[in-house]
Amino acid sequence: MNVFDLSPAQIRNRLILRARRAALAAGPGPQPPARPPGHAEAAPAAVARVPVVPRVSVAAGDVVQLAESDYRYADGPLRLRIVRVRPDLSEWYDGEWVWLEGVEIGPDDQDAVFRPVLARVAALWPER
Repeated sequence: MNVFDLSPAQIRNRLILRARRAALAAGPGPQPPARPPGHAEAAPAAVARVPVVPRVSVAAGDVVQLAESDYRYADGPLRLRIVRVRPDLSEWYDGEWVWLEGVEIGPDDQDAVFRPVLARVAALWPER
C-alpha cells in the first residue's frame, strides 16, 4: 500500500496519529514553577488524552450489514466483507468508531468495489 491508496482523511489521520505518538513518547513537557505556600491553588494541569483502541467483535473474512446511520459518509445500507480492521487508524475515535477495509457485496451477492469504511463499533456483528 502506498500513499496514493489512501483518502485525504486517512492521510490526515495518519499524520495526526504520528504527531500524537511522538508527543506521548517525548514525555511531559516543561512543568510550571511551584507556587509558594499560601497562594491560591493552581488550575488543574492539562490531562493528556490516552487513545482508546476500539474492541470489535468482527475480523477479516466476516460479512457485516451496516445501516445508513452506522457508518460515515453513507449512501444507504451496506454489506461489507471485511478484509482488514484498522485499529491503528481508529484509536482516536474514543472506541466508538473503527476503520474497516473491505469489499462491498452487491444485492446479487456478488463482490463489488473495495472500500474503506468508518463504522460504528456498536453496529458490528458478523452475519450468521
